[in-house]
Amino acid sequence: MDEQGSRNASGIVGWRLVVDARLADIAAGFGLASPALGRAMSEAALSPGKRFRAMVLLIAGEATGGVTPALIDAACAVELVHTASLVFDDLPCMDDAQARRGRPATHVVHGESRAILAGIALVTEAMRLLTTARGADAETRVRLVAALSGALGPAGLSAGQDLDLHAAKNASGVQREQDLKTGALFTAGFEMLGVIQRLGADDCATLAALSRTLGRAFQSYDDLLDVQAEAGALGKDTGRDVQAGGPARGVLAVRSLPQAQAHYDGLRAEVEALLGRCGFDSLSLSRHIAQVLPVRASRAA
Repeated sequence: MDEQGSRNASGIVGWRLVVDARLADIAAGFGLASPALGRAMSEAALSPGKRFRAMVLLIAGEATGGVTPALIDAACAVELVHTASLVFDDLPCMDDAQARRGRPATHVVHGESRAILAGIALVTEAMRLLTTARGADAETRVRLVAALSGALGPAGLSAGQDLDLHAAKNASGVQREQDLKTGALFTAGFEMLGVIQRLGADDCATLAALSRTLGRAFQSYDDLLDVQAEAGALGKDTGRDVQAGGPARGVLAVRSLPQAQAHYDGLRAEVEALLGRCGFDSLSLSRHIAQVLPVRASRAA
């Protein structure tokens, strides 16, 4: 099914088909020089994740003038980078996780060295995709690369991961980790949306605030699932943040379980308030977010 056919399929389901099809097209070139590296990259990128970051961009894009090929490419670039971050996160030197998205982690199947190379290559492919974003002019492409690259380095995801692993824990520090490790990618995604859709300053400011709160809510809920959900239901290892004999990490390092649940509920209410301030019809976006992040923590699986 081509992108036009997928868009006409059925709303959110159609956009998911668009994302999966475009990722498959991109992944077809991963193994041209090293088939083994290509397999590691493809298996990670095409594994059955939620595609949440891509979906919120396309749903918001539909509400702000329509989804273009450039926005699809930007959404897929975010997914490639997010996948790379999961490959790194699972490594023995970090979380030492064995499963991801219901499958063995990349390093378990392909070895640590190839997993590291696959993660690096996924990031570079994301940047290459933005430099050739379909239908975008040169200035727009440069701005897209600047937005995503800024979310990954020493002022973004890499710093957040380092703090998560090594920094002393307090409430403000954990929030900082969330903003860098998780929120930065949401922020970059919405920034790219603003660039492609030519959104005004007010909409961009609201989306920036939404991205930060959405990142905090997403990571807080993920931390809650780590202790409340079964590994089989999540498709990944659980209990990593509160392992016996090691320091607690994430929101549960600084809050009790009831406090963490109440904290999440407050963040989730703030997400809805910010969605209501958007200068476009955000109902579809709100509904999709609710499928991934319930409005109450008590509904955690």
